[in-house]
Amino acid sequence: MTQVLRKFNAFVEGYSTHLEVEEVTPPNVRDQVETIKAGGLIAEYDVSLGLQKLEAGIKLNSRQKALMNQVGLAPGVHKMITFRGVGISEIDGSQQDEVMSITGRLNMDQGNWQAQSTVTTDYKIGSILFYKHVINGTVVHHIDLKNFICIVDGVDRWADLRGGLGF
Repeated sequence: MTQVLRKFNAFVEGYSTHLEVEEVTPPNVRDQVETIKAGGLIAEYDVSLGLQKLEAGIKLNSRQKALMNQVGLAPGVHKMITFRGVGISEIDGSQQDEVMSITGRLNMDQGNWQAQSTVTTDYKIGSILFYKHVINGTVVHHIDLKNFICIVDGVDRWADLRGGLGF
């Protein structure tokens, strides 16, 4: 059914941004490809070599100290960020809950300070090591870079490769 996103929230290390979050940018899962040209092909062909780097973002309409304290941490320190959204069908009124869990590093663009206007703060989430997207209890994506896991539509696409590498 057609689901329209009605409300959403972002949590950073458990802190709810529901009073100031304006925009959330979920990670895009995309193939990392290399184009090959072989003598037996009639055209170039893109070969998937894994996934592109995962990135996400949060835009707030305030300067939030709780999030600012999560930026510029020591190397190797990653934070848990959770996006939650609720979609409601325009057809039958059914509700669809979405949860995206991310482990990554926050970077901040503080924007400009202007008289008589709100300050917009952009947080980019990079160095993502873990990403899981669940809709109504069903896993859509489960990507764990450190443990070589990539579950898409209930199937671990890298299980055979992981086994071949001895993981």
